[in-house]
Amino acid sequence: MIARLRRIPLLALAPVLALLTLTAWVFASPIGAGPDDDFHLVSSWCAGSTAAETCAPGSEPQTRFVPEALDDIECFAYDPTRSAACQGTDWSWSVTDTVETDRGNFVGAYPPVFYAVTGVLTGDDIQLSAIAMRLLTVLLFLGITVALWMLLPLRLRAPLVWGWLITTVPLGIFLLGTNNPSAWAMIGVGSSWLALLGWFETSWSTERRRKLALGGLFVASVLMAAGARGDAALYAGLGIALVLVLVAVRRRAFLLDAILAIVMGLVALAFFLSARQSQSGLGGFGGGSNISAGDTGVGSLPPDVTLEGFGLFAYNLLNVPFLFTGALGDWALGWLDTSMPAIVSAAAVAAFVAVGFAGIGRMGGRKALALAALVLVLVALPVYVLQAGGDLIGEQVQPRYILPLIVMLGGMLVLTRTAGEITFSTAQRFAIVAALAGAHFVALHLNLRRYITGIDASGVNLDAGAEWWWAGPVGPNAVWLLGSLAYALLVWILVRTLARPAVLAAS
Repeated sequence: MIARLRRIPLLALAPVLALLTLTAWVFASPIGAGPDDDFHLVSSWCAGSTAAETCAPGSEPQTRFVPEALDDIECFAYDPTRSAACQGTDWSWSVTDTVETDRGNFVGAYPPVFYAVTGVLTGDDIQLSAIAMRLLTVLLFLGITVALWMLLPLRLRAPLVWGWLITTVPLGIFLLGTNNPSAWAMIGVGSSWLALLGWFETSWSTERRRKLALGGLFVASVLMAAGARGDAALYAGLGIALVLVLVAVRRRAFLLDAILAIVMGLVALAFFLSARQSQSGLGGFGGGSNISAGDTGVGSLPPDVTLEGFGLFAYNLLNVPFLFTGALGDWALGWLDTSMPAIVSAAAVAAFVAVGFAGIGRMGGRKALALAALVLVLVALPVYVLQAGGDLIGEQVQPRYILPLIVMLGGMLVLTRTAGEITFSTAQRFAIVAALAGAHFVALHLNLRRYITGIDASGVNLDAGAEWWWAGPVGPNAVWLLGSLAYALLVWILVRTLARPAVLAAS
């Protein structure tokens, strides 16, 4: 038995460790902890099989009568000292006690696919249904990622792995454990461009089944992104355009393969144009700072100073990196009320920069053009939206809005012509693993602490003095330690595999 276990490659443990890590994040937050999850959960219930009972028409076209628990599920939001215990004292989990609300996707602000799929899992048990939706997102992410690993040409495995590793701590991994459609947007955009690149690089004559599978993953990923958020539809279209830049040649085979890319680009465009969220965003949100960076800040201006015109443009342009680092820990999680210490963002940014600079050392002309276009969009789009609304960096536009593009950037940075071109010394690999595992270790603990007792409590032991936790035998300390250990082992295995081209080729 032991001899058989020794023959199992370490890489085979990666999906299991990833599942353990993400499941820890699924239970690290109460229902409603994701940003605007009251809106999204109501929308899922109103798209589900019980909608006739749990989503009755309201007094106005844009309102519905929904379970009161869904409407006020974020009772702890904006007060980091208040634990999630308020969910057990402020109201019941009953779906029969209803209240009228306009917080839902009643007028087509968001695309309908995310809500239609998650609506299948709705029922009378709100917590069980919401947890099932979270686990579905986790399984979709792991299923698509593992399938891509198995199907992609060898040289594209490094962009797949590095793209996720260096861009998802802490914001991305937190979103994967919530009920927010931003998770689907991130999965769809981060996966679709690689699936399409693999589609173009796989031959019909010798690898027909592999090519068909990659085409199917590409279509599914675009639909996930475009069906979750309007802006993600735009990002998926951008990914398609960048892949065409990377692979375009004057050959009949390319033109035939490009038909699928063009069709899905038009599908993404249709989703983008149909989502009111997209149109309102491009027009500028406006309205000041009701959506802000929470306890974090950047380049704070005196309260009596207002900027407009070129001054506003220059301020936002010079501070736009705050949005990028916000995805890596500079912005608070949840309802922008779970701040991370500086060590989280410092470690996550260091890992991104280290891997990214190694990728820049392997730069070709087309890769440089695609990267330049992607960075331009990453800078210009938020600055344009902020300028149109008269807002400052730190207001309205959140890092999660551009996180799908950051994931794509992370993968594209390490794109090379052949496998194994980007290498690190043993010390460098250790530093990258330590930085990512350490940032994750701290982020998971603080996210748990914020909801179990509120941040006004202290101490390493999360079980002590717990005010909120799930029913069951597993306590918060076990979730934290098991999730952290699983992630550390996962990163070590993946970095070790990528550092050994022979092992990579054999896997």
